[in-house]
Amino acid sequence: ADRMLDLGFEPQLREAVRALGRPPPDLGRVALMCSATFPPEMQRLAASFLRSDYLFVSVGRVGAAGGTIEQRFVWANSEEEQNRAVLDALHATTL
Repeated sequence: ADRMLDLGFEPQLREAVRALGRPPPDLGRVALMCSATFPPEMQRLAASFLRSDYLFVSVGRVGAAGGTIEQRFVWANSEEEQNRAVLDALHATTL
């Protein structure tokens, strides 16, 4: 969502949230908003969509990538190669 804000899509984000509406409190639904970096402008936008008593949870330093994140670039020439690369990455991941 923060990239969408960078590209000027805030009106569309607001319209999507408005169209969905807020569920009644007794419905038991929970809304989560996540961002890898969560810059201040994204925090303000998120706060405008959430109840005033929302809970903010952060891991590591807000605005910085985690030191344990590994990024890889995989070249795929077809959708089949893309699917295979994703499956290989998922199978290689250990928790």
